[in-house]
Amino acid sequence: MALITYGAAAPDAPAQPRRRNAFMRFLKALEESRMRAAQREIARYRHLLPQELEQAAEELGPRTEKGLPFVR
Repeated sequence: MALITYGAAAPDAPAQPRRRNAFMRFLKALEESRMRAAQREIARYRHLLPQELEQAAEELGPRTEKGLPFVR
């Protein structure tokens, strides 16, 4: 007679968390560095944006793009 267990069997030792491979860690680091670079560029030229855009963005709720000043 065979014994079959369905589902997760309790392991003897707790499993070690899997570490991401080097390529995935590289892609994540690249993504984060590009995001920081984009945020630096936005901060660098933020003074050139009109104040109306900043006020409209603060009042903007979900799916309420009609409040933006440049919408037709």
